[in-house]
Amino acid sequence: MYGYFTLATEVFDDSGAPHTLEHLVFMGSKNYRYKGLLDKLANRAYSHTNAWTATDHTAYQLESAGWAGFAQILPVYLEHILLPTLTDSACYTEVHHVDGTGHDAGVVYSEMQGVENNSDSLMNLRATRLLYPKECGFRYETGGMTEALRVLTTQRIRDFHKDMYQPNNLCVVVVGEADHEALLRILNEFEESILGHFPSVRTKRPWIDSPAVPPLTKSIVDTVEFPEKDESMGEICIAWLGPNCAGSVASKLIILL
Repeated sequence: MYGYFTLATEVFDDSGAPHTLEHLVFMGSKNYRYKGLLDKLANRAYSHTNAWTATDHTAYQLESAGWAGFAQILPVYLEHILLPTLTDSACYTEVHHVDGTGHDAGVVYSEMQGVENNSDSLMNLRATRLLYPKECGFRYETGGMTEALRVLTTQRIRDFHKDMYQPNNLCVVVVGEADHEALLRILNEFEESILGHFPSVRTKRPWIDSPAVPPLTKSIVDTVEFPEKDESMGEICIAWLGPNCAGSVASKLIILL
């Protein structure tokens, strides 16, 4: 059995709110308030959890050996997604803190620090900066830039969750030999149990209600410098805006050397 629980997520800065929230979801929920409890329960039900953050969505995955284990973990997993604890202490350990030796640390911070200055990341970031305007979510690093992660607050993450993680923005995909009647019963019972926690309805839909990306007005050739021991070789990135489903291919290019 496979389950994919996906939310459209859109952010207009490099704070890393989508990525950090993905990590904090696994740190406990309203009725299961302890870090790692979800994975421990999943292991006992012959299941495995995973998640990833993309530019335009955040997805949570559940893989189970059969329907019985999947049915046990499904409502617990959904509660972690929609009703996480998001404590200050979890943010401190999981996102960013300064350790006893005075160095920046944290799971998310270390993850982004390891990729932020490689050639692929630097060229991709420069390309998106040139392709998209400031009011477009594709312009930003949803994983978070280290300078932004150092000042990211738990309240900022809570606000992002309140805005994006609403039931009417959640898509539940189930693949496998499921008991359809039992699945609908589990989802209906779960929905009834959380309705009181979502009094407001989100009116602006991520990406759907955002401004359209304007076409490129000129071709750009730019140079991106990055740290590398071997200076005898470099990389080239060519980027352009793809066509509208009813339009033609854009003729303006951005070339990074």
